[in-house]
Amino acid sequence: MISVQFDTADFTGQAIELGAVEDQLPYIFARSLNDAAEKTRSFLIEGTWTRSVAVKNRSFIGAALTTKGARATKSDPAVEIYDKLGRGNLFLHAKGGTRRAQGQNIAIPSSANVRRTGRGAVSRSQTPRALADKAARHGRFLFAQGKMMYTLDPAVPIKRDVLFYQDFTNTMRQAMLDSLPKNVAIAMATRRPR
Repeated sequence: MISVQFDTADFTGQAIELGAVEDQLPYIFARSLNDAAEKTRSFLIEGTWTRSVAVKNRSFIGAALTTKGARATKSDPAVEIYDKLGRGNLFLHAKGGTRRAQGQNIAIPSSANVRRTGRGAVSRSQTPRALADKAARHGRFLFAQGKMMYTLDPAVPIKRDVLFYQDFTNTMRQAMLDSLPKNVAIAMATRRPR
């Protein structure tokens, strides 16, 4: 989802100052990347997301953002935090843009007339599919029981409202430096003599 490259010269210099030897640097770097990714993922879930949007389903973003299968190794020093669900338009929230309908239209529920569950989802009895027999379409609007329930649009603009990129970059850099002393100590304690 978010791609950032780091200049490792500073990191390498600090690791050597802490007692690391050159053959352990890939291991230290991979461990630090993975530790930082977990810390950053937590920050994006608990800080960035919750201060940027009105959170109705607290478990959604935790289920969406993951590092599973995209962790750093000694031979591949790259880590990724990505949206495994692909349902929240997270990229559009981070960059801004237009969400296009997969079918004909996106049904945008009326905040006044459509009931929601405690988690913020539209009640099953009030989805466009459930209302299909009782609803009448007038232009861009879907009416049921004499009330306007949905606006139908082929595309919806999503403004850039979540600072994923900035928070990822800042948190990742700091978290890598914070985890460096611990990872140097682990690497040197488990190093096999040459």
